Amino acid sequence: MKARINIGYDMYLSGVLLTAILTTILLSIMVNTLLAIIPIPDISGIALGFPVWTAKYAAYKLLAIRLIGGIGFAVLCFSSVYYFGMLYPNIVAGDRKRKIEQILPYGINYMSALSGAGVLPVDLFRSLAANEIYGEVAVEARYLVRDLEVLGDNLVTAMKNLATHTPSPMMQEFLQGAITVVTSGGDLEPYFKIKADQYLIDNRQKQKEFLETLGLMGETYVTAFVAGPLFLIVVISIVALMGGADMMFLYLMVYGLIPIGTLMFLVLISSMTPEE
Repeated sequence: MKARINIGYDMYLSGVLLTAILTTILLSIMVNTLLAIIPIPDISGIALGFPVWTAKYAAYKLLAIRLIGGIGFAVLCFSSVYYFGMLYPNIVAGDRKRKIEQILPYGINYMSALSGAGVLPVDLFRSLAANEIYGEVAVEARYLVRDLEVLGDNLVTAMKNLATHTPSPMMQEFLQGAITVVTSGGDLEPYFKIKADQYLIDNRQKQKEFLETLGLMGETYVTAFVAGPLFLIVVISIVALMGGADMMFLYLMVYGLIPIGTLMFLVLISSMTPEE
């Protein structure tokens, strides 16, 4: 419900289980096909450090590799796909929470302006739901409008349902306060203005903290993946010219450590960056 995946939970779980089974079968067939095509080199028990008596079982090597490796690979593949499918709604809900809380102050400000013009509370949410510029906040408002127009709920019940199913604690708090104002017969316009100002201040504080964190991460990146590797590259190159260093470490650092580290930083910063 919080991820707004429009499918029943029983059908979703069935789909995850079926996907995990089919993926495991297909990948197992692919791996076994590769093992049949690619010859497996002869490895004696002595070469692996095993006792000498294991050499007489070398004829069963291929069967053992396919059996043990196949079972292990199937278990790993099934578990990975299944647990990713189980975690996927949480991932989507977390992403929606971030987007909702980023745009919610502006949505509340929009509702405050309409409320000051005398628009009824129900029409406020209808107008917000029809306005695509507010992103996931508009999506949440559409579910409230659905409860009003399709399911026949009143405004208070629809807001309670939305407060229960929204992934954002900020929006939940806003709706609970709006429910209190509506049930007590108060005016929504001052409440909207207060909450809009409060959330805008919170957003500015979060953006300031993000910029400070971004600066710290930038310094860490320069130290760990720019200045440090450059120093090591120069030192290893000089030592290698003198014949006292192995160039393999230099290759691993240039073609492995630096690209992978940079990619990890890009993914991390992308996941932390607020939506525009």
